[in-house]
Amino acid sequence: MLASTIILYLTLALCAVAIGAAALRYDAYVREPLRMILLTAVMGAALMWLAGRLQVWTINHFAEQGRLMPNISLASLAGLTEELAKIGVVLILSRLAARYVNEPIDGMIYGSFAGLGAAIEESIWVLNLDHATHLSPQEPVRLAGHLVFGGIGGYGVGLLVTRSPRALLVTILALLCAATIHTLWDVVAFDAAEKFNASRSLRWYHTTGGVTLMLLGMAIYRLLIADAARRTRAWMTAGEPRSASNIVK
Repeated sequence: MLASTIILYLTLALCAVAIGAAALRYDAYVREPLRMILLTAVMGAALMWLAGRLQVWTINHFAEQGRLMPNISLASLAGLTEELAKIGVVLILSRLAARYVNEPIDGMIYGSFAGLGAAIEESIWVLNLDHATHLSPQEPVRLAGHLVFGGIGGYGVGLLVTRSPRALLVTILALLCAATIHTLWDVVAFDAAEKFNASRSLRWYHTTGGVTLMLLGMAIYRLLIADAARRTRAWMTAGEPRSASNIVK
């Protein structure tokens, strides 16, 4: 039993490292310190735990009134609170560790790892809840999905560094974009679980919907990180970021 548990969480950790390494390749200008990346993941997990407690409290509050929340409400609650948790990490770091969150691309880098930390916390909760003995295929998808959503939500925070007059509006829109895709993803997941429990089979549109939303999120992530990279190059050319001694050639 102990051996299977160790293998289970070691596999989860290896998946997280692999997905995180793929995201780190976008950090190609001034490398963020590993300690900051790890701190961001830990903060993402901590705020994800708080978001989970808020969700449980809200669901119980409605249950005490004899009201059950429909799937769309549950999905909206999860999407909004969890994406607020991730962007909250980036905003906190932008205030308390401004020397590191000081380039347009940093919002997405730190948002991505806040999302990865959040995903690890959620995966551990799900694995414990299901008394799992092996890693299911959905866990790597969970890790990648939360990383992508966190990166999208963090995009606008990177623009706040440039003091762009539209940075605040973009930050709000990026957060809403991440929360909307996350909510739709959960709507599909919740409906799929409900239908599967009733008939022990999945509908084709659950798979199609999930894949479509994930591809959409990845496409938006790629577009935003390309834009953030372009802005970072211009930012560095203008001589704005910290010392160039850490710049990757």
